[in-house]
Amino acid sequence: LATKAEELGVEIYPGFAATEVLYNDEGAVIGVATGDMGIERSGEPGPNFARGMALLGKYTLIGEGVRGSLAKQLIAKFDLSRDSDVQKFGIGLKELWQ
Repeated sequence: LATKAEELGVEIYPGFAATEVLYNDEGAVIGVATGDMGIERSGEPGPNFARGMALLGKYTLIGEGVRGSLAKQLIAKFDLSRDSDVQKFGIGLKELWQ
């Protein structure tokens, strides 16, 4: 599906963890920020250091798995669990044999 989405203009950034939700002045979500990469164990930037990026878009889809930390923040900020049933979680596995 990624190929079809990209053909429609969707940008997909696999391998980059979002560490922060970005908001505009009115409090609406405008994107996410990725974490810095190339940090040494000491916490200092290493030779391959790369600053995180702000990824802004008209739509922001948070798909970080079960009970992800950014999802928890958004649920709390926008009271998304109000008038909702308790969340249910499960693991799905698929195999294709030829």
